[in-house]
Amino acid sequence: MTDTVHRELELPCSPREAWEHVIDPSWLGDDGELPTTPGSDGWISDGDDVRYLIVEEVDEENRLVYRWATFAEEPSRVEIELTPTPEGTRISISESPIEVTARASLVLR
Repeated sequence: MTDTVHRELELPCSPREAWEHVIDPSWLGDDGELPTTPGSDGWISDGDDVRYLIVEEVDEENRLVYRWATFAEEPSRVEIELTPTPEGTRISISESPIEVTARASLVLR
C-alpha cells in the first residue's frame, strides 16, 4: 500500500513562468525559503507550523525534488514536474511518505 498523493494542474503560461511560481514559497505557506540548489536546506512556515526541507534534485523549468518534515510529522518526499502543453504548462506534484527507522547502538565495556 502506498500513501502517495498526486495532483496535476495546468497553468496557461510558459514553463519558465510556471517555474517561477513553483520556486516561490508563498504557494506552500505564509513565509519561507525554497532554495534551488541540490543539497541546500530551507523552510516553509504556515501559521505556527514550520516545515524544514532539503533539496534533492533541480532541473530548472522541468523538475524539483525535495524532502520535508516538521518535528511533529513524519518526513515526505515531494516531486514536482513541469511539462509543456499546447495550452501552457502541466505541473505534476507527488508527495510520498519516507519511512524513517531509528538506530541506536549501545556499547558496553
